[in-house]
Amino acid sequence: MIRQAVLQYIHEEQAVDRLSELLRGRKAVLIHGEQALKSSEQYLPELPKLLFSGHCTDQQVAELTERCAAYEIIIALGGGSVIDTAKQVAVKRNCPLIVIPTIVSNCAPWTPLSVMYDERGQYLRFDTIPVVIEALLLDHRILAASPYDYFVAGLVDTLAKWYEARALSGTSADDPVVESALRMAEHCKELILRTPISPEQFKDYPSSIQYLVETVIPLAGSVGGFGDAATRGAIGHGVHNALSPFPSTKTILHGSKVGYGLLVQELLLGETQSYEELQQYLGDNQQPTTSTELGLTELERESLAERIGQEPLCQLIETDLSPRTILETLMKNDQQAVCSR
Repeated sequence: MIRQAVLQYIHEEQAVDRLSELLRGRKAVLIHGEQALKSSEQYLPELPKLLFSGHCTDQQVAELTERCAAYEIIIALGGGSVIDTAKQVAVKRNCPLIVIPTIVSNCAPWTPLSVMYDERGQYLRFDTIPVVIEALLLDHRILAASPYDYFVAGLVDTLAKWYEARALSGTSADDPVVESALRMAEHCKELILRTPISPEQFKDYPSSIQYLVETVIPLAGSVGGFGDAATRGAIGHGVHNALSPFPSTKTILHGSKVGYGLLVQELLLGETQSYEELQQYLGDNQQPTTSTELGLTELERESLAERIGQEPLCQLIETDLSPRTILETLMKNDQQAVCSR
């Protein structure tokens, strides 16, 4: 099955200036994060506003759905959690959605799904939904001023598209649609690994950075849209989900935790070359590569090993997911990360 959500994609210097034109007089409401509004308010027309905070939860979706009853179109302003929540609300209200990302952290602005959490921020599930994103606006001014660490985490999350798709489906497929998704995922990886990045470059927002932003959002989003289950999450994202209950990981960005999960995945699968290239990229970009850097104690590491083996995304891959084997893998990764420095 092919799933895509975006009807119009606009990535330009003053993309948000098109908003009034796109609304065409319809009664709109802005669902936004607090920091997202501060970074973007100067570019936005005057609109009714609803503040989002916390996580994308069923309770928050229900509350915002009720509060949006009087509006004809919803605008989502912020990061992945805001956008995923707004997508759910738009489906429940049966109304279109305009998305304005304020950070470059994942492909949520493009995808027809929402990642759901409980009130404590623990992962529950992801919902595939028939959302219509009428327009996706990537504004250079907003994104170039966004936090660099989110951008790096977004690039790492995009690297997962190839490593997890390859683990699920191999390096090629007979199905031409899945094959297209695999080639797109591989292209994302190659572009990311060969393109130098720095906070200064990101702030300047040259064409090389614009291409990476498009790799994180439309290209990465299209991988799952075309490949569906054949190219979606595997052990990398499964480890991320298994990490969600541990307090020390709450402040670590989604993509950064996925990066650690990819190291675990590649070690479990015996993919030495890809493990080393990942370890190099993560180390060069100050990403956590060990359980210690994630703030886990020895007992928590043992608990994590058990949780990883129980994660549905991890169970999609045929490999030894016994707690003993996973714990040995976590310890081996810790040791190799230290030796590589």
